[in-house]
Amino acid sequence: MIQLLEKYLIDPETDIHYAYHKSIKNITDIHWHDFFEIFLITKGSLYHFINGKKEWLEAGFLCFIRPSDVHYYGNDRTQPCELLNLAFPQRTVEALFEYLGDGLEADDLLAAEMPSCKVISPYQIEILKDKIQEITFIPSAHKRHIKAEVRALLAEIFILCFSNRPETTPSSMPNWLEELADEMRNKDNFAQGLPRLYELSGKSPEHLTRMIKKHLGKTPTEWINEMRLQYAANLLSHTDEAIVTISLEAGFENLSHFYHRFKDRFHVTPAKFRKENRKIAIPISKPLIPML
Repeated sequence: MIQLLEKYLIDPETDIHYAYHKSIKNITDIHWHDFFEIFLITKGSLYHFINGKKEWLEAGFLCFIRPSDVHYYGNDRTQPCELLNLAFPQRTVEALFEYLGDGLEADDLLAAEMPSCKVISPYQIEILKDKIQEITFIPSAHKRHIKAEVRALLAEIFILCFSNRPETTPSSMPNWLEELADEMRNKDNFAQGLPRLYELSGKSPEHLTRMIKKHLGKTPTEWINEMRLQYAANLLSHTDEAIVTISLEAGFENLSHFYHRFKDRFHVTPAKFRKENRKIAIPISKPLIPML
C-alpha cells in the first residue's frame, strides 16, 4: 500500500494540489494519504474501491476523501475515464468548517464509515472545470491569490454538495431542467422573465410548463416571480438602492405590481421589510457634504 504525504505533494503557500487525469484506463495503486481530497468524475465511469468496498461511479459523481480512507480506482477498459482531483491539507478543512459552521454536518463528513459522495449535473461539472481553469491562469508566483481562490472554490463545493441545506431540486428532475434552473437563477436571466426562459430551454411553452409544474410545483410565472422577489428582498436588506430601482433591477416594470407581489410573498411592504431587516455597518448621522 502506498502512503501519499502532504509535504511531498501540496505547496504550503497555496494549500492545494490539483490535477486533471484524462487517462485512467486500468487499475491504480491502492493508497491512503495524510491530506483530504475531492475528486470529480467528469467523463466516463470507473470502479472505486474504498475502505474494502466496491462502487461504480459515473460522470457527475463528486466524492470527499479523508485521510482515514483507503482507496484506489479500476476501469473495465470499455471507455477511458476523466477525473478532476483536488488535494488540500487538514488546516484548510478546519478553516472551512469553522467558517461554514452549522451549515455542514462536520461529524458525518469526517466520522462516517464511507466518504460522502454527491451527484452533480453536467452543467455543474462544466462550471467547476471552468473555475479550475481560471485558477490555472493565475501566475504561479501569485501564491496568496491562488490560495484565496482555491478556498473560495472549496467553500462553494462544500455548500453545493455537502451542506445540510434543503434540496432545491428533486433528484428525479431531468438534467436539461436542472441546468435550466441553474441558468435561470442568474439575475440577468430571471429579470428578463418568460421570454428568456423559453429561449434558454429550447422547449415548447406547453411542455416546459408541464415539467416545471411537475418538478417545482409552480407555474413558470410563479417560479420566476419567486426568484425576482427573493432577489429584491436581498437588495432591500443589504443595499441602499431606491425601491423603484430594486423593482426594475429584479425585473418588475410596474412598481405597483411589485408592491402587490412583494406583500403577498413577505406579508409586509418593501419599505417595512427594509426597515425590519436592513443592518447598517456605516452609520451616517448627518448628510454628507459633497467633495469639491
